[in-house]
This record gives sequence, structure tokens and C-alpha cells, in this order.
Amino acid sequence: MSLIKNINHRGEVLEYKWVQSFIVAAQTCNFRTAAEQLHLSQPSITVHIQQLEGFLHVQLFKREKNRVQLTDAGKLFQLEAQHMMSQWEQSIERIRLASKGIQEKMIIAMTPLMVETILPHVIYQFSNDNPTLEISILVEDLIKIEDLVNQDKAHIGISLLPTRYRQWYQELLIDSPLELVIPLDAYDDETGTYIDYEELFQTYTLFTHHHPTIWGELLRKLREKYVLTKQVSISQSYVVKRFIKDGLGMSFLPRMIVRKERMEGRFNIVPFEAFPFPSVPVYLFYKESTQVTQGLVDVLQTRNYL
Repeated sequence: MSLIKNINHRGEVLEYKWVQSFIVAAQTCNFRTAAEQLHLSQPSITVHIQQLEGFLHVQLFKREKNRVQLTDAGKLFQLEAQHMMSQWEQSIERIRLASKGIQEKMIIAMTPLMVETILPHVIYQFSNDNPTLEISILVEDLIKIEDLVNQDKAHIGISLLPTRYRQWYQELLIDSPLELVIPLDAYDDETGTYIDYEELFQTYTLFTHHHPTIWGELLRKLREKYVLTKQVSISQSYVVKRFIKDGLGMSFLPRMIVRKERMEGRFNIVPFEAFPFPSVPVYLFYKESTQVTQGLVDVLQTRNYL
């Protein structure tokens, strides 16, 4: 991967390493830091930038003592260089996939909450039904999902929040109701035993904040009606489920992530009608609609996640 096929009118070839050094130097505005990230010497970075400026016949950086800043031409070329490198990497990836008999690759970024649903199984089945398609799943924090799609590091994002980009394609994938989930030995729903909710909230620790948007309003309503003896904030729903299974507390969880446990009888799901619950929406969004993308979206939308 030594050359990018770009030749100027003098027959000079634009080298990959020049562009790579420029991109990192432009991001850091520090040649020493760029050298460390690329495992090169600082003089090598300087030479690469000088050779690139000579090829382009423009000044890319303004040098002021020990600091460098992009010129206007440098800022313009930064965008072009990033696009150039992206195209280069995509070409290499297409060749790699073609050698394996794969025609297309799709990367799906989703929040950890969605791993607790049947969604990965649905995606796995779609992959089996499309052997020339390679699917990768990135499980990332909620705040990173949209950026991954925007930076073309993922083709589809599945998030608890809608995208801010109005020009993107977006679908409401699921709108899951909340359920009060308590330890198995706390209540036998088959006998119809009366539940004292006040006692329940004073007896069990309430696990909170494993969803980014619902807990502020939900806690306000609970505190107006009940005395909450103890609360523990836990960021991941799979940890909450594990603690409930171990009898350590209770929580309100989206129905879509306790489907398996309901079927296996590992939790007690108790009715709770003191006030209306918020639901948990899940959004699917993507920048470009292709035949493969639309095929997967159609499959995901037809499944029952509840």
C-alpha cells in the first residue's frame, strides 16, 4: 500500500504515506504527536508534508515557532484527503471481500440494550440467508452510534434516540412498553397474591438509569406515590437483569429485553397501573438506501421483538 494512483502534469506520483502523514498532522496540529501516532520520526513527518506541498504547489501549514496550523488551502485539502483515504480503504476492502466470495459488507452499530433482544439472532439469520454478504455488529455506547454512521464506520445505526440528520432514512423499529420486574421469589403471580407496592419499594433496591431518557420523569412519579428506600444507578440493562435474578433488587425494564426470561420463568413480571409508563422507542437509521440495506431493514421491521 505504497502509492495512491494520482499523477500530476509533471508525471509525479502522489504517495500514500504523504497523505497519511498529512491527515494525522492536520488532526493533531503537532508534527511530534503525528509522528508518535504513526510510529515515525518527526523529521519523516516534516519531509512528507514538504513533499506533499511540493506536489500540490500549495502551503498546507502555517508554521509559528513550535506550533503549526492549517492554512485555508490545508483545511480544504483535509476534506479531500479524508475522502481520498476513505475511497482507498474501501477499494482495498472490496478486493479482500471479493477474494472470499463476498460481494458486500454491512456494519451495524447498536446499543448494548439491543443485544439483550432477539435482534442479533434476526441479523444472524439474515446473514445466513445472504451468503455473499458479510455483516459485522458494533456494540457501542448510545452517544457513539450516530457518529459511527456519520463517519461511514457503520452503515446502519440502531439507537434509543432518533438521528439529528433530517436527510437520513429513519424508521421506528420498536416501541417497547416498560414492565415492573422483580425477583422470582417475591411474588407468585399464579396464586394472585395481593401486592403491597409500598412494601415492595421499601423492601427491594430499585435499579435505575439503565436507559438514557426515561428515568428522570419515572423517578419523579414514583417518589410522589411511594417511599423508595434504596436506589442504585446501573448503566447496563444486562447487569440489572443479573442482579434481579440473584434477588438483589427490582427495576422497570423494556419488555423486549426480558422476553427470554419471561418464557423461561426466571423473573416475576407484576402488573403496575399506578400511572402510565413511558415506552422505550428504538430507532433504525442509515444514510444511503441500497438494495441490501433495504432488504435487511424490511426483515427487521417484520419481526416481533416483544
